[in-house]
Amino acid sequence: MRTFTCLVTDRRYSIPTLTFYLAADENRAREFARWDLALNPQHSAFEVREGDRLLFVEERPQAAG
Repeated sequence: MRTFTCLVTDRRYSIPTLTFYLAADENRAREFARWDLALNPQHSAFEVREGDRLLFVEERPQAAG
C-alpha cells in the first residue's frame, strides 16, 4: 500500500483540508478523489501528492450558465 497526501478544497473554508489515503496505486487514489467530489458537494478540488510530487488534481466541473 502507498500513502497519498490529499488536499481538499472546500467552499466553506479558506484553507484546504489535509488528509491521507492508503491505496494500492495512483488509479485507486484517483477513484477515491472522484468519489469524494461526487459525495461531498462542498468539495471543489482534490489535490493528490505522493511525497513532494504532485500526481494530479481532480476538480468539480463548473456549472454552465
